[in-house]
Amino acid sequence: MLDDMTESKTFTISTQCLENYGAHCESGKFKDGKNYWKFKCGTTYIVNGLDRLSDAVAFVASIVTINNIHYKEIINDFRSGFPEEVRNDVPYVELNVNDYMNADKHARADMMSKVNYPDWWDVGARV
Repeated sequence: MLDDMTESKTFTISTQCLENYGAHCESGKFKDGKNYWKFKCGTTYIVNGLDRLSDAVAFVASIVTINNIHYKEIINDFRSGFPEEVRNDVPYVELNVNDYMNADKHARADMMSKVNYPDWWDVGARV
């Protein structure tokens, strides 16, 4: 269990995903010339319960990063605080490190699936 006496700050960590279309029906490897990576979605995480940005980056990396021939999810941005442009413009997942670390597998999955959308974002809208 993490020390509850630690000064807690808020950090914003964003990820970027890539998918290798070359691995769908070919080897997907660079050495074979069969790689074809495309940028895909990512997620923004608001992390509470730590006192250093580097710890927040390492925490998110430990629970979400993926690196294989088919798919990668990497951290592409990180900063201290919870900027207004993120709060008002970007869907995000808010994670408290203590709560996450003390939760079971199902509760952790539930935490990761709770996306907060900006007020203007119409989740049910069809284009």
